[in-house]
Amino acid sequence: MSVIKDFLQQYSKERQEYEHLARLCAQQCESGLERMGIRSIVTHRAKRPDRLRQKLKTRASHRRYQSLNDIYSDVIDLAGVRIALYFPGDKEEVDAFMHSQFAVEETRDFPKEANVSPYPRRFAGYSARHYRVRLREDALPSGNKALVFRDVEVQVASVLMHAWAEVEHDLVYKPKTGRLSAEEYAILDELNGLIHTGEIALERLQKAVHRRVIGDLREFGNHYELSSFLYEYIKGRGRGGSDPLMGRADLLFQFLKYAGRNAPWHLESYLEHLNFKEESRSVVEQIVDQILAEDDSLYEAYNQARLHLSKKDPYGTEDETISYFSEERALGYFMHRWIAVEAVSRQAIGESLSKSERRQLPPHVVGERLFDKDTVEQLREIRRLRNQIIHGIQFPSEKELMEAGRFLQQVLDTVADRKPELRGAIQSALQHREGS
Repeated sequence: MSVIKDFLQQYSKERQEYEHLARLCAQQCESGLERMGIRSIVTHRAKRPDRLRQKLKTRASHRRYQSLNDIYSDVIDLAGVRIALYFPGDKEEVDAFMHSQFAVEETRDFPKEANVSPYPRRFAGYSARHYRVRLREDALPSGNKALVFRDVEVQVASVLMHAWAEVEHDLVYKPKTGRLSAEEYAILDELNGLIHTGEIALERLQKAVHRRVIGDLREFGNHYELSSFLYEYIKGRGRGGSDPLMGRADLLFQFLKYAGRNAPWHLESYLEHLNFKEESRSVVEQIVDQILAEDDSLYEAYNQARLHLSKKDPYGTEDETISYFSEERALGYFMHRWIAVEAVSRQAIGESLSKSERRQLPPHVVGERLFDKDTVEQLREIRRLRNQIIHGIQFPSEKELMEAGRFLQQVLDTVADRKPELRGAIQSALQHREGS
């Protein structure tokens, strides 16, 4: 028992740190799922000392703790987060999010095959997926990097299942008035059956919402409807394996509104060109890039959409509040020239390709017809900076942007020398951008 006593003393000193860890994890989950268009309620907590003491005493009867590390390895929920989903059908989308956002150490699915209840259940019991995760260092605020070595347990289940699990856990595992009777177990089992029935109803409701959105052929009312539409489209394509990451459905929704394309039929041509094998690119990123490649004037609309959302997002980063065309950190200098290179490069192709084919070609591909191999490779690298600005939450350094901007200016000068007929278009593009 001395090991348990020492552990509890140690934990009392660390509990505030675990509370902070759980809060950071919950904020990332709440913000990320909201942006993806997943309806959920996210809560967090650090383990209460009295409940931890009782848990350790119970476990000590069949676990021989020899050191503090033995307990740390055994008790993985000192910091805990719960994600209660409105729609159980969103579990696979949440799974894709968890693996993209965190370092997932372990995944456990419930129910387990073993039925430990003294009462023979008719229904499955607790249905959920638990993750043991660690926060990524690049997602932690400065001064919190040490938290990367601590685990968080994230429990994902429907709102109904979480409610039932709370009742069942408190009655069965923390009885205040003695052991439960067979009748009480039977009632809990009956309630569990109602919960599973309720989850089926929620899944049907989610599908009914989707059918209404598609059937009405109207504009998306919010980013949840947009997200539902995109997920159903992906599932309808019969993809094997896990679902691709959605990305920021909230930003896509706002962008489509500003661009005048906020309806299912406007997305059809873009959806046909989604690349589900490109694991690092979210669905939203691919759609946004196709739209911007088709009409570079919409960069301003996309910029306004993200600035609009940043004003309401309590968990956004400071960089998300800065305009792409700001003079801060050489952003405007870089973006003006990048967009001009995109526009002029595609114009160099002429009308030999269809609109759909043109929007699939990034500047480095177009550049293969205009530049040497080294220049093309440099354009590939610079596109990564552009993607970090457009799709990331933190911008590259000012030094990187200035150097890349100067290179892009050289590219524009080279195009003007080799293609004199494009000089007017280059000047027009830069003048328009500098004045934006």
